Amino acid sequence: MTITIGRMNNLRLVRTDDKGGFFDADGYGEVFLPRSQIPEDLKPDGSLSVFCYIDDGRLTITAKKPRVLLGELGRLLVRDVTPGAAYMEWGIRKDLMVPFREQNPEFQLGEYYVVYVDIDNEGRLFGTSKFNRYFTDYLPEDADLKAGDRVTLMPVAKTPLGIRMVVNNSYFGMLPAHLAAHNDVHYGIKMKGFIQSVRPDRKINLSLYQGGQEGVISAGGFILTKLREAGGHLPYCDKSDPRDIERELGMSKGKFKKVIGSLYKNKQILLDDNGITLIPENS
Repeated sequence: MTITIGRMNNLRLVRTDDKGGFFDADGYGEVFLPRSQIPEDLKPDGSLSVFCYIDDGRLTITAKKPRVLLGELGRLLVRDVTPGAAYMEWGIRKDLMVPFREQNPEFQLGEYYVVYVDIDNEGRLFGTSKFNRYFTDYLPEDADLKAGDRVTLMPVAKTPLGIRMVVNNSYFGMLPAHLAAHNDVHYGIKMKGFIQSVRPDRKINLSLYQGGQEGVISAGGFILTKLREAGGHLPYCDKSDPRDIERELGMSKGKFKKVIGSLYKNKQILLDDNGITLIPENS
């Protein structure tokens, strides 16, 4: 058994007393966990998933899972600031320390920031907002991602080209500006999306909608939402300029035609030369 600091580990319960239980932590020996965190039906030789971290030079465990694990990104709240570090609410008893040199910009009390969890040479976990060094802008040649694949995304920065996102906690990708403008994106909050394309230079373009029929269904829900927000009518139809459709709805004219065709077939909208209208019973 190997203990991985900063991750959840399955440890075996060795024995218990009135205050709690002692778990086998391999080379760290037996580690105590308060009774309040131990399931009543857990007996000696049973195992429990616990988070392992170093606190005051010794291994400490908790059955609570922190909001961000080692090697992950997350959005956390600053609950204390000192001259040398900020301390972020982590979801466990211990706060996540972010040294001053790892802050960009300088953290402010009560604000949220996207941080990456790393570990130093002494096994201590820390956070950093300087996480560009942990991800690559290019999809490796041996990576198995391709256009159309469903992925987990985390928005991290706004750029002139769109919103920069971390894909599957491994690579940077870009959600183009015309798509980002029409979707509710929250920085540091995970969301689902799709690989739109992998460019010849191996950079990743992203979409929040899937290609094919599933993509039409997803985009159809988006169009219905936009119709409701607009009071039941949108001034786009087969004769609309493709650039207007892409700018205002974040999709190609070809996809727009497929989507409204599906909505019309399902008797959810009406079509005419002035645009599309939501059928009242669907409003």
